[in-house]
Amino acid sequence: MAPNLSRYLNKTLFVSIPALFEDGTVRPYTLLGAEMNGLWLQSEELTDRLLKDEGRELARLSPAVFVPFAQIAGMLIATTMPAMPTDECTKKTPPPSSPKRVKKR
Repeated sequence: MAPNLSRYLNKTLFVSIPALFEDGTVRPYTLLGAEMNGLWLQSEELTDRLLKDEGRELARLSPAVFVPFAQIAGMLIATTMPAMPTDECTKKTPPPSSPKRVKKR
């Protein structure tokens, strides 16, 4: 079953876009939107790749880039939370100390 991409809005996805980055390596992007034909992605590296020097002022506006699914070779999405290291799981936190009561005489 394919994951519903809308639940990953404003989260980091790892996407391979060989048309922009020839090595085909997945890179981190923030997912801003998902449409039937592609994804709205945002990252500093993507902005730097697409803008020339004369468009540098646009980079400060945090632009989003639409990438058609036809240009996406693959995508990685974390579907579970990372497990805690075993030494942290076995540590027991002492219960909070209760306030000491003063006996009245």
